[in-house]
Amino acid sequence: MIDPLLVLIISASLALLFFMAARHKMSEPLRFAGTLAAYRILPEAMVPRTARILPYLEMAVVFMILVPPTRPLAALAAAVLLAVYALAMGLNLARGRSDIDCGCGGQPQLLSPWLICRNLVLVAGCGLLLLPVADRRIALADALLLALMTAVLAMLYLMVEQLVRNHSLSLSRSSPNG
Repeated sequence: MIDPLLVLIISASLALLFFMAARHKMSEPLRFAGTLAAYRILPEAMVPRTARILPYLEMAVVFMILVPPTRPLAALAAAVLLAVYALAMGLNLARGRSDIDCGCGGQPQLLSPWLICRNLVLVAGCGLLLLPVADRRIALADALLLALMTAVLAMLYLMVEQLVRNHSLSLSRSSPNG
């Protein structure tokens, strides 16, 4: 059994993450389509349609993960999306193609094993939402802790993202081709 407060913290954090990712893709659809094409996984004819559909799938996760009856389906959808993204990154890294923007949102970020690890940790978080939830009421103190922990997790996520971005940048500058 998982504590309902932990479910709310994970749900709110994943909703925030997927909202930011979807917003980025929706605000720059041509850039995202170009990033998607750069992965060279989908047939070219499927790239524009996939680039239009993915942000809406992510936005559906945002709303569904916040509603208890749809949360398990949203957690499963989020896990699948994150695993597919990790697989796409892994395939390109295995091909020796690390110079691709991950397409995650915000500032461009080159593919790296760290991004795959990040996605796998997020998949594990999605998995926690599929566990049975303990039956207890959420108190006011829980609501305050929910807000605090969601903010802390968001800041931690942003900090790790910046560290990975800095690491990628330093590697590209120190490489003989960079």
